[in-house]
Amino acid sequence: MSDLTKFSEGASILQQVDVSDIFTNLAMGIAEAQQKLDDNSIAQAIKLAETNIDGESLLSLGFAPVFYAFQYADISASINLRMGLKEALEFGFGLDVQLSNQKGYTTANRTFLSSNSYSETTEEYKSVRQLNFRAKENKAIKINNKFISQSESLVSKSRLEDFKQRIKTDASVDQVYEEVESKILTENKSVGVDVWMDGGFLRVEEGLHFNKLGVGVFKIKNFATATTIDVDGGDGTNASFAMPVDFLDASLTATLGSAGAGATLYALTKEGDLHAKFGSDWVKLSSKLYFPYNSDEITIGQNLNNGPNDASSLTFTYPNPIVDADNQNHNQHPLIHKVLRLIQSHDSDVSITITGMTDPKGGDNPKNKSLAKRRAEKLRNHIFGSAAPVNVEIDTITNTAGASDLLKRHASIKLNSDYLIFIDGKVTQDATPAKTSTGVNKFVYADDKGAETASTFTVLDVMYGSTALQASASSFASIWESVQESLETHSHEEISNTYYYSLDDEAIVKLHLLSNKSDEISIAENSESESQGSENQSSYLWAKTKNESAAESESSNNSNQSSSFAMSASVDFRMSRQFEMSMEGNSAMSARLISLPAPDAFRAFLDRKYGSSTEG
Repeated sequence: MSDLTKFSEGASILQQVDVSDIFTNLAMGIAEAQQKLDDNSIAQAIKLAETNIDGESLLSLGFAPVFYAFQYADISASINLRMGLKEALEFGFGLDVQLSNQKGYTTANRTFLSSNSYSETTEEYKSVRQLNFRAKENKAIKINNKFISQSESLVSKSRLEDFKQRIKTDASVDQVYEEVESKILTENKSVGVDVWMDGGFLRVEEGLHFNKLGVGVFKIKNFATATTIDVDGGDGTNASFAMPVDFLDASLTATLGSAGAGATLYALTKEGDLHAKFGSDWVKLSSKLYFPYNSDEITIGQNLNNGPNDASSLTFTYPNPIVDADNQNHNQHPLIHKVLRLIQSHDSDVSITITGMTDPKGGDNPKNKSLAKRRAEKLRNHIFGSAAPVNVEIDTITNTAGASDLLKRHASIKLNSDYLIFIDGKVTQDATPAKTSTGVNKFVYADDKGAETASTFTVLDVMYGSTALQASASSFASIWESVQESLETHSHEEISNTYYYSLDDEAIVKLHLLSNKSDEISIAENSESESQGSENQSSYLWAKTKNESAAESESSNNSNQSSSFAMSASVDFRMSRQFEMSMEGNSAMSARLISLPAPDAFRAFLDRKYGSSTEG
């Protein structure tokens, strides 16, 4: 009945049911039962007449056949008709990439384009489209009849984020998620320079110990175990000191001031709290990072209280220079992330877990769970990169939908140990207790090579794709300049003197456009005068919907462009309306039987026929 769409069509089926058949069959059943009862009584009478005892028949001895009759019979019947109209969203996606120019393309490119990392999320939306293009693309494309172009004034990360935001606001698309496939990073031998791949972008930043004289990472498994810490290994320059009772110990920084000869101290707890000194204050900072409503975007300095029913506020009471504006992530997350990268790089036994969480809005459904997981993954990529050995989990999602809540939209970081981080000062390779110690609390990393060469903690040395990125300078600006010179076919961006992004022009960007509006998202190649930028053929490609197969892009015919590619795509997307009907019939009969003597005429007949026998 999947072709039925209206209740009237289901009702018409009921009209075809002959209800009289039900009553007729029940009545005939009673008539047949009465006939069988009469036949049985007659047979009984004959048997009584024919059965003799000493010449006397049982009938003559007073035995009489009993006739039964229905005194009354009640017949009832009921029919239950159940009808329902069910709507279901059916979505399937298939993508077969056909490259017009095989130069520079790999099997990984095809796999990337045909994958669907957001399958759990897309199932919750009515319209789903996939838009693919090269990172260097700057032509306008028509989405929902609105021309959207990438800003030429923005580069790298900001350019893509701005493009996504304009698709959502100008083209009225509910959500846009991106995936980027670029070159890979290998053979990372950098010291003092943090390098990793953040969602397809090359990230290069100053390490926590960039251009410092020494560094030490002290791991604490048990505060109760007495340990004497000596940052210089007992060479007599600095006095040793006892491990603190906990990181709230007021004497910790004062003790370090004399024992560490001016070293900068950080403490990171297994709960993800960083203790650091700002001026005269020993401040505890949470590593928990909060997100905008229905988003996995990582932001600092942006108001996050944007849920439809947000009531709770995010507030901090940190002293300056820490930003304590309401409803924003504090501005010391980059510092915490540097500490985490240093620990992750030098403690082979560290276990780091990032847990994503959503607010109750939407309840326990695939979309909410997928969002929680993506938040954890985005934070992992932002700090360490997708290839880092960091655990990603999701927290318990509320089973009952409720109001949006900023304080529950977060990703938290947990470790399996506590750490003290010593930067600069008189930290040496001989710091004790050393890594070889059998104690539970010890240095897992200590180095003071700054005395050997001024550039020991200022080295960039990685293989990025087929390009060797190598530089050494006491100024990070010089190292960043070297990266830009080595990667001429990339767009580069420095954000707030903190983040340094680089994106390959030939990187493939895949956007997932999601909408819950009744109309499907429309995407069309731009052929009008609003198009801006290069006169070369556009590399925008997108997946068709409504079971249509996407024709190969015209760019596939342009053999002069090694960057062009095409795809054949098939997207099975439809809203089905299915009519379901079930009919159940019940019948019941109740009857009362009474016994009657044999009819007089029948008894007279028996007497005449069997009288001689009965009289001897």
